[in-house]
Amino acid sequence: MAYERKEGQGSIFGNKDKKSDSHPDFTGEALWRGEVICIALWKKRDKNDKTWLSVKISEPYKKAESQEQAKPAARPAIDDDLPF
Repeated sequence: MAYERKEGQGSIFGNKDKKSDSHPDFTGEALWRGEVICIALWKKRDKNDKTWLSVKISEPYKKAESQEQAKPAARPAIDDDLPF
């Protein structure tokens, strides 16, 4: 049986693709009001060395339209008899 998300629940996993400090330590998804949302967590330390988590919640990433669709339409050729 496949995993089925339940409303108000999700999963978070360690970010195996983290390459710099700006990348989240943990990433995941949850189901909120019928929509899938993305969650990113960063593990932080305050000046007293206490650990806390910074959270970012966003809509899932959607790839941009293909390059062909993004190009503007070509201009029609102008056929006139002007010498210049």
